[in-house]
Amino acid sequence: MGRVLVVSPYFYPEGGGLERYAFSMAKKLSEEHDVEVLCMTRGEERVDEIEGMRVYRIKPALIVSNTPLSIKFVLKTAKMVKNRDLVIAHTPVPFAADVAALFAKLRGLPIRIVYHTVGLEKGAGLLDLIARIYSATVERLTLRGAEITAVSHVVWEYLKGRGYNSEVSYPPMNLDIGLSESTSRGKVILFVGQLGRYHRFKNVGMLIRAFAGVAPLFPDWELWIVGEGDMKKDYAHLTSRLGVSERVRFLGRVDDPKRLAEVYSSAGILVLPSAFESFGMVIPEALRLGTPVVVSPSVGARVLVSDGKNGLVLGGLSPEALATALELLLGNQKLLRKMGRIAASSAASYASL
Repeated sequence: MGRVLVVSPYFYPEGGGLERYAFSMAKKLSEEHDVEVLCMTRGEERVDEIEGMRVYRIKPALIVSNTPLSIKFVLKTAKMVKNRDLVIAHTPVPFAADVAALFAKLRGLPIRIVYHTVGLEKGAGLLDLIARIYSATVERLTLRGAEITAVSHVVWEYLKGRGYNSEVSYPPMNLDIGLSESTSRGKVILFVGQLGRYHRFKNVGMLIRAFAGVAPLFPDWELWIVGEGDMKKDYAHLTSRLGVSERVRFLGRVDDPKRLAEVYSSAGILVLPSAFESFGMVIPEALRLGTPVVVSPSVGARVLVSDGKNGLVLGGLSPEALATALELLLGNQKLLRKMGRIAASSAASYASL
């Protein structure tokens, strides 16, 4: 039995798909190894026991562009790396993986970097300049000599373009989200994801605008938004300005697998219009429950979408392009039912990725 340290900026149940991926990887490792987890938290600093794993959650001193920073985290990492056989670090943002890689290399330990992003530049001026400097300096030192896992083929292509070799390991399907037997399919457009200002790339505002554009044509349809974040009030205000607030429901965060399955199964369509998305676990989850999907071409999970069969892949990223796709589907219930049947069977292909 080996001793493994897993390092991640945040860890389940905080966060979303990335944190679920880190949890699933750690849980599988814990079947044969002694696994401890070190992460940061937006809540109270504490030590948890999850599935037999001890999880140390450190409160960051500050957060810069979704990157938690903490001297205490650095000191804790240095201490926990001692007497470990392997360090696994998840890197959607700088700092945590860099710190873990530094101390692992100083002690001559093997380090595996699990890479979750397709670039740190977000169109934010000065922060993008800092991201470019980081990628050319600190990150290169972090990745040098490390084994690298890419969470999708999209991430693998990005890393290859930067000269790094990696292996692809897709996020595991959340089998706790079982088929819902009692829920009937409704006239609902569904979005599931985080609503924070550092997740604006998910284009929730664009989705709301697209829905407002087609809403007069399809008065029976609603938009349901699952998730939490500091942009939630802004999105609610947007629905009011566009005159669709009575037809947009904010359901908050849904952690219970049974309840989440009911939400997926209630929807006629799931939409993920992200400007970039390393994978997008909501896509295979929706398909598994027979919900057709509409995705942007920048979503890693687009590999599961056969355009026109189990969903649609957008030709462009604009409210108009999304509205056109929604109008096509909302106006053709026969096509939606056919897509739903294909969606349920196509989810099985995920296991072969």
